Amino acid sequence: MAGNTYFERIEDIFEKVETKLEDLPDDLDIRTAEGVINVTFGNGVVFVFSRQPPTEQLWLATPGGGFHYQWDGAQEVWRDTKTGESFHQVLVSELAQHVGLALDW
Repeated sequence: MAGNTYFERIEDIFEKVETKLEDLPDDLDIRTAEGVINVTFGNGVVFVFSRQPPTEQLWLATPGGGFHYQWDGAQEVWRDTKTGESFHQVLVSELAQHVGLALDW
């Protein structure tokens, strides 16, 4: 991965999230401002992705709850601080459950 600082990693994952979401077959509204991505899906469900520089975390809020991710340098993946699940696994699962969309990641 290009770079290894928190800001480079968070920028990279935010770009990937936006690209992947824009490819979904849904009429979604993506708004980005000050380190936050608000995504409103066609069915009205909202997902919020946010940067947390003080703790160097990535946060995700969905109807299923709030998830906090810390970078796992050994496996180069964002991991849930409680369950250890990867950010990708949870995002794919939450999209399927709340929006009915399959995300290929």
